[in-house]
Amino acid sequence: MLKVAIGHSEDVLSVEAVCEAVGQIRAELGGAAPQAGILFCSLDFDHAVVLAEIARAFPGMELIGCTADGETSSRQGFCEDSLTLMVFVSDEVEIRAGLGCEVPRHGEQAGRQAAQQARSGLCRQIGQETFAIILADPLSAGISYVDKGIQSVLGRGFPVVGGVAAAHSKRRKTKQFHNEEVLSECVVLLLFSGPLAFSCGIKGGLAPLTPRQEVTAATANVLERIGETTALEYFQKYTGKADLFMNFCLGVYEQGRKTCYVLTAPACDTARGTVTLNGPVPQGCMVQLGTADQETLIQSCRESLNIALAGYPGDRPTAGLIFSCAGRKMMLGTQVGQETEEVRQALPGVPFAGFYCYGEFGPLERGDPFQFHGSTFVTLLFGPAAGGEGRSAT
Repeated sequence: MLKVAIGHSEDVLSVEAVCEAVGQIRAELGGAAPQAGILFCSLDFDHAVVLAEIARAFPGMELIGCTADGETSSRQGFCEDSLTLMVFVSDEVEIRAGLGCEVPRHGEQAGRQAAQQARSGLCRQIGQETFAIILADPLSAGISYVDKGIQSVLGRGFPVVGGVAAAHSKRRKTKQFHNEEVLSECVVLLLFSGPLAFSCGIKGGLAPLTPRQEVTAATANVLERIGETTALEYFQKYTGKADLFMNFCLGVYEQGRKTCYVLTAPACDTARGTVTLNGPVPQGCMVQLGTADQETLIQSCRESLNIALAGYPGDRPTAGLIFSCAGRKMMLGTQVGQETEEVRQALPGVPFAGFYCYGEFGPLERGDPFQFHGSTFVTLLFGPAAGGEGRSAT
């Protein structure tokens, strides 16, 4: 058995917002005590007060969360400056939280710490872990090797999905939450263990502008040469921009793959002719420059949902989590609520929650190591497994 309840408030006052969300959850649970929860909220709340109120309402509940550039749920739809809390109740599934610190300087160690802490909290189901959700600080999130640390504990192909903490301006420092702690520069993880079915759908929003070309020189996330030109010359040839490429993205096709993942290009070095991406790119892969128009973004949202639904190994998911890029929100503008409407149509009657991130995490294909994405829509569906055994699909 797995029960999911959601509280969502647009009240601007911290105590009132969290009390409204808690009240909604209590009305759904009918006295049952949640084992774990995930919180997405605006940077403008008093987070210490919010976490203290949640702990008072649900003592002993494992909690992770982060700030967001917009929140969404099946209860309220898309909102800004709101508070969304999703909680989980189960007598068969164990759910434990983990924390790792100093992501920009010691990302691999932070990922390992978060996974180890969550795993060590399991009472009876070590070896039956099914999936994990992570939320991370945006500083160097795509190149901090947080993923390597988590994989060293849970396995290279262990399914992990999530997003990077955000705010309404990149100049503002984001926050991560672990139980009653308000943190920065951290990664938090919620590990699910036991008989669960789940699936994941990932689709980047990319309208191609160019043919695919080979990356002939790259170091981590710094593109040096594409084909026979510098990376900067390649971008400028097709965009006409001198040094700002935030409205463009790059589809990355690694060797042997038919599908791509999408990254964005937040910086460049005009003296060296390099372009810096928000995630690493292997030398020898093929890349394709594109943009993200509104039609392409909505279509990629729809495809992410369809992939997850087609791969779900059960009749009907209990709940869903969605992670969409803040860059998508910017490009969609007044149409941003359409993504939530797509989720409602694809998952009628299924409770869901999510937020707009500074980057997304997930495995591109089933059995792949999870990785960092940009301008991408990630869908996670989950529920109890038939027959009492955890099953998965990506």
